[in-house]
Amino acid sequence: MRTLLACLLSLLLIACGDTPTRYWETTSGGAYSASLSPNGEYALIGSVDHGGSLWRLKDGERLFNWNHAAGQFSKIVATAFSTDSQFALTAEQKRFVLWDVKSGRAAGFWPAEGGVLAMALSDNGRYAIIGQEDYTALYIDTATGSILNSLSHSGDINTVAISANGLVGVTGSEDGIMKVWDLPAGKETFSYRLGDDVSAVAISGDASLVFASLYYGKGKIWEVKTGNEISSIGHNRTTITSARFSKDNQTLLTGFTARRMILWKVSDGSTVKSWRAVAPLFWRPSGLVVNDVAFGPQPNQYLSVFSNGLVNQWQ
Repeated sequence: MRTLLACLLSLLLIACGDTPTRYWETTSGGAYSASLSPNGEYALIGSVDHGGSLWRLKDGERLFNWNHAAGQFSKIVATAFSTDSQFALTAEQKRFVLWDVKSGRAAGFWPAEGGVLAMALSDNGRYAIIGQEDYTALYIDTATGSILNSLSHSGDINTVAISANGLVGVTGSEDGIMKVWDLPAGKETFSYRLGDDVSAVAISGDASLVFASLYYGKGKIWEVKTGNEISSIGHNRTTITSARFSKDNQTLLTGFTARRMILWKVSDGSTVKSWRAVAPLFWRPSGLVVNDVAFGPQPNQYLSVFSNGLVNQWQ
């Protein structure tokens, strides 16, 4: 009896966490990739079960299946929305596709011989950054399909971000360096060595602020124009996996590997609010890495999507 009670207590402790106001299950077998639209209205899932799919969150409807070949489920290793939420990207390892969110139609196909790891897309889906395994990131004009510049690191480029106008980019690499780019010129504006491996980057909507974080370490926020550090956020021995600035640049929303999401004050790095999702039970997918975060369509709403395809809305 004591053993049984101890086991039940352990399960309850493992499952403890904050309760979301709403949630959506998008796949039962987990996700290779998952993204939330900046306006908080959509989720894009690269499912283990059924390839790519676009979901509308207000009613939980699966709008489109986005696979790269007819009759096949593509292994979608990376996903991204445009900064205005009108377009999206899905990628297999060696190619990526641009989609129109409203119509669900493909708007372009491109090869990526360097091996896709991360993607970012500007307003109107016009410009894209593709982070690759070959230590380069491609800056692409999707209207013409041309590669405008190649951005270099000395390691895999795990995480990228792009400004709404497509002129400023951020790359983070396993070489431990974050770089801010003048994309049309293909030149670094400034760079910073964080440590061993950069886990996430973000850029504010007006391209005035950038963020980068370290695997098993803290992150920093800088001014783009001056390169000056504004604040440091996070904790030692934790990993920030995703980040997004609020529209007014006052807060930064981050997701972690340990099913946690934290809202930070940009000016001083202090914690505004934190949430921790309930852990899945042992017979369900156990991974709860936060793949992406977003501010909801209503005030004081926050969204997270996890590596098991679960989307949570927090108040």
